[in-house]
Amino acid sequence: MMQKVSFYLRIALQNLVVHKARMTLALLGILFAVMSLVAFGNISKGMKKQIETEIGKFGKNLLIVRAGVVFTAGRSARQFSESKTLKLKDAHMIRESLPGISAVLPYFDASYAARYKDAMLNVTVTGVPNRIFDIRNLDLAAGRFYTGAEDEKAEKKAVIGFKVYENFFQTEDPIGKNILIFRVPTEVVGVMQEKGTDFAGQDQDLQVYVPLNAFMRRYSNVDYIKGIYVQMQDGYSLAAMKPVLRGFIRKLHNTRPEQKDDFTIFTMEDILRTQEEGIRLVSVLTIIASTVSFLIGGLGIFAIMLLSISERKMEIGVRRVVGSKKRDIIIQFLSESVIVALIGGLGGIIAGFIITVIVDLVGGFPVVVSINTPLALLISTVIGVIAGIYPAMEGTKYEPVQALYS
Repeated sequence: MMQKVSFYLRIALQNLVVHKARMTLALLGILFAVMSLVAFGNISKGMKKQIETEIGKFGKNLLIVRAGVVFTAGRSARQFSESKTLKLKDAHMIRESLPGISAVLPYFDASYAARYKDAMLNVTVTGVPNRIFDIRNLDLAAGRFYTGAEDEKAEKKAVIGFKVYENFFQTEDPIGKNILIFRVPTEVVGVMQEKGTDFAGQDQDLQVYVPLNAFMRRYSNVDYIKGIYVQMQDGYSLAAMKPVLRGFIRKLHNTRPEQKDDFTIFTMEDILRTQEEGIRLVSVLTIIASTVSFLIGGLGIFAIMLLSISERKMEIGVRRVVGSKKRDIIIQFLSESVIVALIGGLGGIIAGFIITVIVDLVGGFPVVVSINTPLALLISTVIGVIAGIYPAMEGTKYEPVQALYS
């Protein structure tokens, strides 16, 4: 049995070497199809894993209530209308009245110019209780977080992002120094570790966190808030909590049934879902392109194997004369078409992995192997079998004497 397999493989490989130009053209379609399936499958899985990791960094079990109508798309939440109806008392009522909540953090954010000596920088200032640093998994590179007592007293303390530190202080120790935020002197008590851009579209390294009471009284002089972070306890469904929270806030705001919400509730999973819809669309296009490539590759193998049959009548005749059966002829030509398809498939897998590594390194995604890799190789094998069946059957139609005298 092994001798027969070795014989068929040797004949098939010899034919590939003799007709390498035409066989190369035949397997290119398979190669490109497998390459696109493998590359995109790996890249998309790496992107999803990266998104899930970033969402985990943003905060666990978080519902975000934002004043006004907000449309979530891609990496950012864009606010299309503002509302001043969300108040601190709403946050207090949510914490006291709804079950399954572990933390409720009201916040107010705004873009302000910050200055230190001659350096100036536009930053996003967020007034929020100090528990945000635990919920958002924010770590310090230097200094400390402001305390709950400092928040109660509305003290002007700040924890600054890493880019703010680099632009203002460079090698100077920032702790205890005062920066001007909207012309208000503010003491720097901490510097956050470098974080990059989060999935709310904000550069965390250009953030400045200050106590909420100080921000509302001393910086913006407002009696409303921009939003509320609501963290649920483990075991509670965010999807189930969203309509409950929505109905509760509408009741607090005395919103009539026919009136629209003056707030938006979303989770990081909503952003993940939007991202996945984009990935899914590209995946469909990739599958369509791969299908066309597989068809072209299969037709190429079919045409070249059919041509090979007509050119090798003498070989078929000799083999039949010395005792080869029709089954042997079928197996030989099927093995040749399958080997062509497998070589194309293996080449596509190698090319797909190279593309995956390059894209993941450039994009900063983790390198992940998807199920598309073995699936693509299986499809290649099936294409090789299908494309080789008819030419192999045609080869058995030649009678030994007819084949020798053709």
